[in-house]
Amino acid sequence: MVVGGPDGRLLVAFDPGDGSPAQRWTLSCGDEVTGDHPAAPAACDHLRGLDDPFAPLPADRVCTEQYGGPQTAHVTGRWRGQPLDLELSRIDGCHIAQWNSLGPLLPEDVGVLDPLGP
Repeated sequence: MVVGGPDGRLLVAFDPGDGSPAQRWTLSCGDEVTGDHPAAPAACDHLRGLDDPFAPLPADRVCTEQYGGPQTAHVTGRWRGQPLDLELSRIDGCHIAQWNSLGPLLPEDVGVLDPLGP
């Protein structure tokens, strides 16, 4: 936490990957939680409880080959005084785990779309 200042000011862009419009939210986690994020207090509380919520995935990671869906997100701004620019997806087990670790910051009930259609 930055003493005397906010933990973070974030812009979250979420693309459901199904052709519907992308959604954008702002979130400021300080003494007061502000922004238009739909779960702002829960998102700030969750992120504050993590040591390094926006850590990049290790380059030498081994991931399961599973597809979590076409959804993507882009989180930019500042967290604990550091600049942030993180692209997220659900393309394999590591990326799904990274997505899920951010809790209420990102939609969790995104499901998996069948690439062959209904």
